[in-house]
Amino acid sequence: MIRKMVHRILHFLHQTTNAIMRGDLSQRIPLTENEDKSDEVATAINAMLDGISQQMDGLRQTSNAIAHDLRAPIARARAELEDAVVHAHTEVALRTTIDHAIAHLDHVTSICDALLRIAQIEIGSRHSAFTWFDLIPALQDVLELYAAVAEDREITIKTNFPEKLPFYGDRAMLQQAMANVLDNAIKFSPAQSLITCSAQVLSPKRHSKNGGTIRLSIADRGLGMTPEDMAHATKRFFRAEQSRHIAGSGLGLSVVQAIVQLHDGQLHLADNNPGLIVRIDMPLPRTESDNVTEINR
Repeated sequence: MIRKMVHRILHFLHQTTNAIMRGDLSQRIPLTENEDKSDEVATAINAMLDGISQQMDGLRQTSNAIAHDLRAPIARARAELEDAVVHAHTEVALRTTIDHAIAHLDHVTSICDALLRIAQIEIGSRHSAFTWFDLIPALQDVLELYAAVAEDREITIKTNFPEKLPFYGDRAMLQQAMANVLDNAIKFSPAQSLITCSAQVLSPKRHSKNGGTIRLSIADRGLGMTPEDMAHATKRFFRAEQSRHIAGSGLGLSVVQAIVQLHDGQLHLADNNPGLIVRIDMPLPRTESDNVTEINR
């Protein structure tokens, strides 16, 4: 009986892998529907093949998006430079064209940098930079960086932070995540509007292995997103229809998502009616929960 089951699995596994090697990623191992051990093995292998197929589809879509998003600014830079060769008769006109071309190429560089950053985060190579630090000064440094940009747009940034907030993670990465979210909030908000930034410690749930949860929230009064857009917002190169006229690469929230996942956290998007609320929940190790409670008294 066991020999027969093993023979069946090996037979269909051979058939399926051969079909996949020929390029047919839709092939799966058939089930006997007898709910025996061979079906359990086949179901596990089929689930693995489903995951691989989904990853291949995602890779294909990402590759197409990368090609499109890199080709467009490079083509614009080339066209402007070619036009300048023929029509730029003054130094001012030539310098203007060169400045435009540099801006297009800077956009290409930013896309490449973001993709490399996501890849680095996803392979987990940044865990070596994890350490305990006070999250509040790190957040305030980012806010100070964007204060002038917000002021130019007549946007007010209001904060609600505790005095101290110990956290275990990668300081630079979390500042990058905060910067990306804040940059989007400013970019998509109208003049004379309000952005609210808050941070707090949520108590651990009963039987939780964590020492609580750090919650960061940034709420704006801007364009916002539809529920459908929110479901796709962290996909690479995704851009909502109502925001396509605003410059961007569609990678900002993808980077945020990767950073949050690196810290075993969750990224949540919600309607602020109008605007968007971005919530980042990240667990605290239980070993430092007493210190967090003591510092925030």
